[in-house]
Amino acid sequence: MRILYDIFFIIFGIFYLPYLVVKGKLHKGFAEKFGFLPKHASDLDKPVWIHAVSVGEALVAVKLAEAIKKREANVSVIVSTTTRTGNDIVRKHLSSMPGIANLVFYYPLDISWIVERTIKTIDPALYVMIETEMWPNLLRTLKKRNVPVVLVNGRISDGSFANYKRFKFVISTIVKNIGYFCMQSEQDALRIEELGASVDKISVTGNMKFSERLPGRGNKVFKMAALGVDEKNKIIIAGSTHFPEEKTLISVFKKLKGLRQDLNLILAPRHIERTGEIEKLLGREGLSYTRLSSILKGQGLRAKGHDVLLVNTIGHLSDLYGVADIVFIGGSLVHKGGQNPIEAAKWGRTVIFGPDMSNFKEISRIFLDNKAAIQVKDAKDLNSVLKDLLSNREKNLNMSRNAMEVISNNADAIDRTMDVVMEYVR
Repeated sequence: MRILYDIFFIIFGIFYLPYLVVKGKLHKGFAEKFGFLPKHASDLDKPVWIHAVSVGEALVAVKLAEAIKKREANVSVIVSTTTRTGNDIVRKHLSSMPGIANLVFYYPLDISWIVERTIKTIDPALYVMIETEMWPNLLRTLKKRNVPVVLVNGRISDGSFANYKRFKFVISTIVKNIGYFCMQSEQDALRIEELGASVDKISVTGNMKFSERLPGRGNKVFKMAALGVDEKNKIIIAGSTHFPEEKTLISVFKKLKGLRQDLNLILAPRHIERTGEIEKLLGREGLSYTRLSSILKGQGLRAKGHDVLLVNTIGHLSDLYGVADIVFIGGSLVHKGGQNPIEAAKWGRTVIFGPDMSNFKEISRIFLDNKAAIQVKDAKDLNSVLKDLLSNREKNLNMSRNAMEVISNNADAIDRTMDVVMEYVR
C-alpha cells in the first residue's frame, strides 16, 4: 500500500512540476518540499513542529507559536506551510515577533523517503497539525519514531466527511496515528470519532480563529445622547465600508427612514480620506449629518437630530458598536472580502453582511450556521432584511443571544488548546 501511494505521488509530481515551471510558480524554498531544509534546522533541540496549510491556518499557527513561547520560553518552535501565500503570511507576522519561531519552511511532499529525511533532520518533540490535513506517510513515520501528533482547530466539513466515510477503511488507519484531537465543535468531535478516533482522545476546544487581537467591548463607552441621537431611536451601523457601498447603504437607509423617523445611521468608511466624497452623497440625498470628529471636539453636541453620524476618525468604531441595534459589515456588498464580524458580535449585536465574505469565510460560516448573522444578496435584499429586523424585536434578541453564544463558545479556544498541547511539551 505504501509503495503504491509513493508511486502515485511520484507520477503526479512528474506531471505537476512542468506545470509549475510553465506557470512560474517555482519559488525560493521549493527545495524544502523535497526535504532539503536550511542547515540550522538540524541544530534545533527537539522543536515543536506546527503545520498550517494556507492563509487562515497560517494565522492560527502564529498564534499557537506565540502561545507556546509564552508558556515555555526555552522550547524551540518551527512552522511549516503548504502554500507560498501561507508561508509569506507566517514570515510577515513573525518578523514583528522576534524569537517566536526558530524556522519557517515548506511542508515536504508526502513521499516516504522525503518525509523520513525531513523528520530525521528536524527530530521534533511534537507535531501539531492545524485543521484536518492528514498525510499518510508523514503521520506513519512520526508514529514509527514515537513523535506525538496533536490535531488542533480540527474541523470536518460536510463534503470532507462524506468523502472520508467512503474510504473509512483507509482513513481510520491514518487517524490512529494521531494522538489527540482538539476539535472546533461537538459535530466535528462526533465525526472524527466515527472515523476511528478514540473518544478519550477527543476534546471540543473551539475555533482559534476567533482569538483575534481585536478591540474588546470598547475602551470608551459612547452615550447616544452624546452622539446627538435620541435614546429611543434605533441605530444601524455600517462599519468599514468601501466604494460604492456607501451609495447603496445611504439609499436603503433613506427608504427605511421614510417608514420610521426613529432611525439613525452611523456610517464608518474603511478609508476616512473619503469623508468628503460621502458627505456629497448625503447632501444629494437630503440627509443631515454630523462628523464624529466634531462631536469629539465638543462642537457637534448642538447638532441634535441629524440622520447620519459620519465616522471620520480612527479607532472609535469598536466602541460605537456598543450603541448599535444592527451592524452591517462593510466590504461585503462589493468584492473586498468583507471584515471580521467578531468585533461587532462581541457586543451581542445583530450582524448582517453581503455576499462576499471571502476574507472571513469560515468565521462567517460559523455565524450563519448558528443563526447569529444574516447574509444578504444585494441592496433589495438588504432593505428587506433591515425592514424585518427593525420591526421584529424577538428575532433581533435571538440573533443577539446567538452571537454572544458563538463568541463565548470560541473565546477561550487558544487556552483550551494550549492546555492539551502543553501536556506533550513539558
